[in-house]
Amino acid sequence: MKKILFILMALLLCSAAPGFAASPADPGLTVSLPESARGYTPCEIIITCPASGEATIQLYDALNNPWLKRSASLTEGENRIPWDGLGENQERLFAGPYHFDVTLRTETGTEYSGSASFQINGTTPTLVYALPTSGTLYLDHGERWFIECYVSAECIVVMEVNDANGKAVYTRETTISDPDGTILHWAGSVNDVRKLPPGSYSVRLWSKMNPSWAVSFPVELVEHSPEELSLGITGAIIPERGMTDEEIWEIMMKPSVVIAGNGSFLRFDLLSKPNASSRAVGSLRCATQGLEILDLDKNWAHVRAWSHTDGQEVTGYIQTRKLTVFAPAAQYGLLIDKRDQTLTVYENGTPIGTVPVSTGLKTKGNAYRETPAGAFLTDVHFGASFAQEGYRYEYPLRYDAGNIIHGVGYVRSGRVRDYSHNLPLLGQKASHGCVRVSPFLTGDSPINMYWLWTHLPYHTRVIILDD
Repeated sequence: MKKILFILMALLLCSAAPGFAASPADPGLTVSLPESARGYTPCEIIITCPASGEATIQLYDALNNPWLKRSASLTEGENRIPWDGLGENQERLFAGPYHFDVTLRTETGTEYSGSASFQINGTTPTLVYALPTSGTLYLDHGERWFIECYVSAECIVVMEVNDANGKAVYTRETTISDPDGTILHWAGSVNDVRKLPPGSYSVRLWSKMNPSWAVSFPVELVEHSPEELSLGITGAIIPERGMTDEEIWEIMMKPSVVIAGNGSFLRFDLLSKPNASSRAVGSLRCATQGLEILDLDKNWAHVRAWSHTDGQEVTGYIQTRKLTVFAPAAQYGLLIDKRDQTLTVYENGTPIGTVPVSTGLKTKGNAYRETPAGAFLTDVHFGASFAQEGYRYEYPLRYDAGNIIHGVGYVRSGRVRDYSHNLPLLGQKASHGCVRVSPFLTGDSPINMYWLWTHLPYHTRVIILDD
């Protein structure tokens, strides 16, 4: 009897391998992975199957929020699935408890399931994104070109520029610790005196603590910048419902007339007459809010826009000396429809995903909460999250002063993010003026808020259709 007890104890000890979380004993399917994982750090999900088949692998937190879903063809026996410790669009996961659920369907139709719980504990310091303002750097105005960077934790970021032959022609290192992100300026110079010759180059950036996680993009160095965009009659700056994607994209890529200035929070009155002493008919924002130019002369422009005080369409006058013109970033554009409460992402003229949103809900005495329609440009990134009125909002993209595109607000429930208060409101007006987007994938769309935050560079076009 003692011998039998000893053998049973030995078997139990062997089945509980240290450092791994495993599904309960199941003769069918088992799942295991390290008890602790880190973001941006390779590990493996080990799935042992009783037969070959198609599997669905899903990652949940303790409140069963869905952070990852993958399909895989598995074979009988042990299968090792690589995982980087990140969510659906490679977003960093909060430290806390998680579990992988695996469902296997064999060729005969038999289904098996297994699960493994584990902890996420921090992240390897990594360069999360590096977004250039443009694919072209003009050497005579290199100060206008920059890269927005964000790191998961303080680290040294290496920037390497390679010529068309792959030869490194410029390298520099920058310590990044700012939790709001950092802007890296580069004017195409090798040093304080010499600039690189015009031509095609590639830029690669990475954290020295995680060099395998690098960001690369091409850049064209051009000797002279084109002529400044001139002020003129714009035509329509927002599309009409029913237009084709080609027509929408054409409007998205129009130059944007904005009020010149260094701060999108500055307000300017739109006047009833071309006279500085006339009454104000609306309030406009600086730097990112586009204006439709209806007519202009040497001193005054007659414009149409949507007022920030109540979101209403207004026409009026502003002095031409206060205006400037910018070209939008060329790759992406956003179309937000207040009537349908949707956001559609366009890439090079093609819609690649639509998701439900919540825009501003105007209430009695709070007309300012109406999300103004119009054509806008995104501002520089300003951090990974902010807190307001008891909620924390992730991955903000400022496009119009206090109006921001950001993730659905959450509260902390232990070590887990609880979105249950605001997530069900997507698809209807609910915010104080901002545009809320889900942190999770919706339907077949590849877009969530993290995707927007890590893909959309400075001066991406945002068009908001009125309802």
